[in-house]
Amino acid sequence: MPTTLRIRDLPAPVTASKADWLAGTTWIGFTPPSGNLTSRNDCTKTIQRQFGQGYVIEYITEQFSEPNPGFERDPKYLEERKAHAAQAGRFIAVHRLRYSSRSLEAILGEEEFKRLQDMWAQGGKRWRWSVAFPIIESYRIVDRPKAKTVLGTEGYRRLFAHSSATLRALNSTEQAALGDLELELVPASNAWIAISDEFQNAERSDIAKNTVRLIERDLADNAMEGMTDERKAKVRKRAAWLADRFILSRSKAGRLVCDDCGFDPTSRLPPEQVRPRSLLDVHHKHPLEEGIRYTTIHDFALLCPTCHRVEHARMKLLLKPSVTASVNRGQRQ
Repeated sequence: MPTTLRIRDLPAPVTASKADWLAGTTWIGFTPPSGNLTSRNDCTKTIQRQFGQGYVIEYITEQFSEPNPGFERDPKYLEERKAHAAQAGRFIAVHRLRYSSRSLEAILGEEEFKRLQDMWAQGGKRWRWSVAFPIIESYRIVDRPKAKTVLGTEGYRRLFAHSSATLRALNSTEQAALGDLELELVPASNAWIAISDEFQNAERSDIAKNTVRLIERDLADNAMEGMTDERKAKVRKRAAWLADRFILSRSKAGRLVCDDCGFDPTSRLPPEQVRPRSLLDVHHKHPLEEGIRYTTIHDFALLCPTCHRVEHARMKLLLKPSVTASVNRGQRQ
């Protein structure tokens, strides 16, 4: 990953924008037309279709809504209003969202959900933002630029001149305009939801034994300190499941070469006699983050056995502060 991370460097495009007057921190919510199950399901499907496999950029509206009577002096409301004044009209963050069967009440907790509805639900319609998507990966946009400056007047009007209860899909021109915005990774405290939701997918999968062996080697116990033995086992299984998906995607793309040295097994042996995949190892690039951050297939690499051994030696050295600087210098040479 580059030293200066920009939107164009993300592993997937920013496909849509969310306009709201409150910044999302752990979740992004949407209010369906009614509180029944059909309405919530329809809203959920619409949002999923709009962001697809991409990221969502968060925009803070110029206007700030008024709470229900009795909350005008609420400390939480006053704090949010002050924060809004500093963010109004700006792009502030990029998020990866994920569907979860958990309700907003389950995500927030009963007390916080009640406070939210008491303050903002109108006319007794207590389903405000009831379609909630946990934020499982998040980046702060450096300098929080004005949306109108980034997009130009025409692009700004197209996206934000009218209110919308859902997302706003970005066109290719708007995506290009966002590409140079600088990002800073911030912790996503709801990443555990996506990780836990995928445990079942991993348990149902038949994963190659060699993949399991290599990933278990990458995920040593010191990479999962503080976890129970049961969770460690689930985290390892999910990581191996992701690694298998990564290998499948590379096979389909016809890119079975070492990501470090470029070694191509077919340059040495006929592919009809030896499977190229058998001469390459799958490697977890960020083992210390597994089970904490929401990892994807982009966190894996294909390496020849020699490069894999070198990578493990390098990672061990990086755990020793006294040699970190010299290893980093060696990488740059």
